[in-house]
Amino acid sequence: MKTDADKPLRGRPVNEHAREERMTQILNGARTCFIQRGFHASSISEIGAAAGVSVANIYQYFPSKDVLITALIELDLQRHHNLISRFWSTDFSRKAIEELLAEIFLTPEGHAVAVLRAEIASEGARNTHVAELLRDSEAGLIDSVHSRIRAAQSSGQISAGLDPHAVTERLSLVFEGLMRLYLFSPDNGQKLIELYYRQFADTLQLKF
Repeated sequence: MKTDADKPLRGRPVNEHAREERMTQILNGARTCFIQRGFHASSISEIGAAAGVSVANIYQYFPSKDVLITALIELDLQRHHNLISRFWSTDFSRKAIEELLAEIFLTPEGHAVAVLRAEIASEGARNTHVAELLRDSEAGLIDSVHSRIRAAQSSGQISAGLDPHAVTERLSLVFEGLMRLYLFSPDNGQKLIELYYRQFADTLQLKF
């Protein structure tokens, strides 16, 4: 005999864990649509179909598509921050850096991330709220990277003579440039990894 606990969730779950799962379900469906069709070409009904929920259910969590887009951008920015944090937590060896970059440049999911980031950048060019969100995120990320560079200098991992600002600026520009190339040339992932590591090692004055 089925109990209420066995019944599928409908509407907005009252259990916080179930609620978070439903929001993740919707965001994953939206992400799939946005990667395939872009933010503005994707309809709420398409997002609902991809997520396996009703349009009404989406609006219970996200009152408009703009709110849904913002939530997805915030999630992507957090994932990017986590990636950079992992990057600066390595021993800076070629093996460690290339293994981390392989998650981006050698996987379908990594290419999907590149596509979504390009869509987010385009949205930031026409949406002042998103532009502000991106600027704030970038400022926080830069501060974090500066702190990690100084920590690496204090521990003797890299030269104390390096300018954290110059290091961050150069590596950021290199990474963004390679991500742009990756959009159009996903089969060149291994070459892009090698290009990045050479720039990385040269910037930090590492032997390679």
